[in-house]
Amino acid sequence: MARLGLEKLGTAGAVLAATLCPVCFPKVALVGAALGLGWLAPFEQYVALGVQALFVLAWLGQLLAYRRHRNRWLLGFATATTALLFLGYYVVPSTLLLQLSLAALIAGSIWLIVETRRCAKCASAESGTRPAAASVER
Repeated sequence: MARLGLEKLGTAGAVLAATLCPVCFPKVALVGAALGLGWLAPFEQYVALGVQALFVLAWLGQLLAYRRHRNRWLLGFATATTALLFLGYYVVPSTLLLQLSLAALIAGSIWLIVETRRCAKCASAESGTRPAAASVER
């Protein structure tokens, strides 16, 4: 469960940092400026670096989770998502690529949660025991 927590932490942090980054979400920057948060503009580069670091953290969480679920498609999707982010920052500077990578990161995290639950059900069926949630007596 700690490995799944690392991936969740990276995803939540990347989403939060991306919403604070005017490069990623220009419309959110307009709302922030209207609310008087324009004084945070000098720190935009630090937030952009934070987004990148948290994407890498989320990818590392996916890599560690791969050892448990062995779904190559999920790991490939997470790798492509992280590569898309860096492509959007350094190769083809585009807010569209950054927003797509953020949406894909969220989708990959949801996929990981579903995959982890599916693997837990399969493991409990193979061992002949019930899952922990179903073992509570009514």
